[in-house]
Amino acid sequence: MPVFALIATPAVRIRSDGCAILQALPMEHLGARGMTEARTLAEISTAVTLYGERTAGAHPGRSFSISVHIRRGDRKPRGFDAAYRTGALGTDRWVLMVDNDADGARILHGRSAAETGNMASCKGDVA
Repeated sequence: MPVFALIATPAVRIRSDGCAILQALPMEHLGARGMTEARTLAEISTAVTLYGERTAGAHPGRSFSISVHIRRGDRKPRGFDAAYRTGALGTDRWVLMVDNDADGARILHGRSAAETGNMASCKGDVA
């Protein structure tokens, strides 16, 4: 069965001129890497949700995105690349939307969501 690694990376979406730009700290991770076996996109999506909920519980108020990596030599399920690219796996469910770079920098570097006033959750939003 294919094995996937799940990694939570601090990230925010910054509103700018009618669009939203994802900004992340790719060399930093929140918590331990999650490992899961999955054959279908639904199983991967479920694993992402469970891992994200654990990470959010361990790091309250943090904004993060989850990256999904397959073990070398394993085969991805059909449609994986498209689902990952479009966000259908739920990897950006915990990414917060901010209005400017200063708020984004504060959140990325560890200030909690409660400390920033003009922020909205991006859960379920498509930017």
